[in-house]
Amino acid sequence: MSLENKFTAEKMAMVRTIRLLLVFLGISVWAAAQNDSTQERTGPAPALGQTAPILNPDNPPVSSLDEAGLEMRSASRSFVSYGLSVSESADTNAGNNLDSQTLSSVTHLLGALDFQRFYAKTDLFGEYVGGGAFYSNASRDVSQLHALGIMGVTRWRTGRLTLRDSFSYLPEGSFSVGAFGGNPGLGIATGGGASGLAGGGLPGSHFFGNGQFGAVGLTPRLTNSAFADVVQSLTPRSAFTVAGGFSNAHFFDNTEALINSDKVMVQAGYSYMLGRRDQLGAVYGFQQFRFPQDVGGQIDAQIVNFRWSHTVSGRMTLIGGIGPQRLVIQDPFLGTVTRWSANGRAVVRYRFTRTSIAAAYEKYTSEGSGFFGGANTQTVRLGVTRPLARTFEVYFDFGYSHNTRLQSKGDGGVPGSSFDHGFARVLLRKHLGREYSAFAAYRFNDLHFDSPVCLTGSPCGRNSERHMATIGVEWHPRPTRID
Repeated sequence: MSLENKFTAEKMAMVRTIRLLLVFLGISVWAAAQNDSTQERTGPAPALGQTAPILNPDNPPVSSLDEAGLEMRSASRSFVSYGLSVSESADTNAGNNLDSQTLSSVTHLLGALDFQRFYAKTDLFGEYVGGGAFYSNASRDVSQLHALGIMGVTRWRTGRLTLRDSFSYLPEGSFSVGAFGGNPGLGIATGGGASGLAGGGLPGSHFFGNGQFGAVGLTPRLTNSAFADVVQSLTPRSAFTVAGGFSNAHFFDNTEALINSDKVMVQAGYSYMLGRRDQLGAVYGFQQFRFPQDVGGQIDAQIVNFRWSHTVSGRMTLIGGIGPQRLVIQDPFLGTVTRWSANGRAVVRYRFTRTSIAAAYEKYTSEGSGFFGGANTQTVRLGVTRPLARTFEVYFDFGYSHNTRLQSKGDGGVPGSSFDHGFARVLLRKHLGREYSAFAAYRFNDLHFDSPVCLTGSPCGRNSERHMATIGVEWHPRPTRID
């Protein structure tokens, strides 16, 4: 395919994504317009229906896309807020090169706009985070960063409909908006803030976060995920759930021949409450991964996941799920191949008196992060939050993924059979009054391939190691009420 045809295809993909975003925004605005805007919920979030305790937002159905949080619910107010973040980093490998490091300075300037609006039966939430990264010694001088998250919830007496969309345009791999410590928003667009984990659904189907592990070079990537989720109670103890959505990842200025991907997903589940704190559930899902025909075609996955949850409101949530999955792979060299494997997910969140801990493990089929046309992926994530004093907070964040190629080595992408990506971050934040805060952070990234990878204009290598030390300031004015 010529460069002109590639550019045209990438432009069309971006136009389709923007159109879908506009459709989603239109649906959200229409849903809000159907409610009386003069009625605002100002008390704690109520149980959704007097005869449907399984719809309690503090302990949602275990088969839905939502998960119980550790934060106690407070008065709900409609507001608009904004913030700014400026940071300076010393980076040993700003260009994500393999087997080579060069010290660089990187300046990040980010701004955020958040809103939440409550109506009688509909809630709307949104966030945009955007700005630029300025490099002193890398293959690119300036890169744009954009992330947008939107969620709308409409309720009736025995159920609810939730629409979600997460969009990003980033110069690197996962977590890059908040990787250097500065994240001026509330975390809707970037996946839960400093150390938050993604929500429910099938393993690997998270609606926030772009699902990309690792990066080589400074290749801009556009990702988008959109889901609709319906919960309908059948009895005070049971509920039926159904969800559907799509996600995609497309690479621009793609000199490294990374693989674009699209995924479509539908799932249906059933949840039953054993008591106030325990639930059992089962979920069936279908996923289809699509890649360019000349490098992979598509992968169809049928998934069953049996799960259990235990919740102590405001203190602990524990979710475990496991099941089989059947993959039908359209391999460009081996033809149609059928494989069976296991999928699973375990999440625990615990809140001590002063410390909050969140940990997760997942095993699932992923898009391959542009390196492979589909991969068996296992991930581990740990986040710790603790206030050190009245105005000091410390965050610790750790993540690791192991990815194994699903298709034959002729599917394009990088050579080899597997790659590993890991990171660790420590962030110390000091609040300076009500509107300002200062932070210092250290982050370590490591990307390792099992075979040498040759980048354009660089020597071949297997490992990209990166150390980042950052200092910065944030400005958070008081939110503006929009009653």
